[in-house]
Amino acid sequence: MRSLPASARRARIDSVFRAIGSFSVRFRWLVVLVWVAGAIAAVTQLPSLSSVTQNNNTKFLPASAPSEHAVELAAPFGTANLIPLPVVAAHPGASLTPADVAALGSLQAQLRSVSGVVRVLDAGRSANGQAEQLVVLAREGGGNQNYEIDLVDALRTKIGQAQLPARLQAHLAGDVAAQVDQQKASGNTGNRLELLSLVVIIALLVLIFRSLTLALVTVVPALLSILISGPLVAEAAKHGLQVSPIAQFLLIVLVLGAGTDYGLFLVFRVREELRNAHHATAGEYYPGAAGLGAA
Repeated sequence: MRSLPASARRARIDSVFRAIGSFSVRFRWLVVLVWVAGAIAAVTQLPSLSSVTQNNNTKFLPASAPSEHAVELAAPFGTANLIPLPVVAAHPGASLTPADVAALGSLQAQLRSVSGVVRVLDAGRSANGQAEQLVVLAREGGGNQNYEIDLVDALRTKIGQAQLPARLQAHLAGDVAAQVDQQKASGNTGNRLELLSLVVIIALLVLIFRSLTLALVTVVPALLSILISGPLVAEAAKHGLQVSPIAQFLLIVLVLGAGTDYGLFLVFRVREELRNAHHATAGEYYPGAAGLGAA
């Protein structure tokens, strides 16, 4: 089958973009409504991207990795599919008292009542007798991306409600607790980064266009793309996609940066065409575009 000549391919491509442009102009308010409704639905009905990021790099390892083989060999111990969460209790500057030991025994029973916890082990006391460590063994969350967050929050709530003796402190430690804290921190950092980026971009666009309306028109499509794409990636993560912690920052930088760049290109081309056609306002030809053709 012979391939189409270059001129025919260009004509076909031009007709596709001409059809998209005609549809977007003819049904412009419908297009805007669909984008806004999609952004609202994505934010309210889908999980956030920060809630599904995987801070544990071992989850990205292939099945052939030596550490994965070690997990398989440890299966007879019955802890291969359990998550260890250490709980460190200490009486700073003094040895644990009998009241402290009794309180820690009561704490073990309370931690066992948390959903997902299989058992709680006493890992022993420090050499100076001032600290003791418990190890909570919990089931893995399977496909629930928020399982570890809920588990850590529930364990910390139980520790806070344990009414431990004065000066006896107990805290959840280990990789899982650190990953949850990092996940929450990265989510807050991502939101601040997105807000500050928007403020800087809008300020620069106002200086360029000398118009707040044109600045918002340029940046709003990129913002809507971020609001929609983040929850969509998070929804894909619920079905097995592993999401790196830096995905949220890359999404903000790439989508917001590239989207604003394309928006600038489009606005400048529209203004160029309007000036070439001698449209001072162009309102009668392009509804809502008044002022775009001004020099």
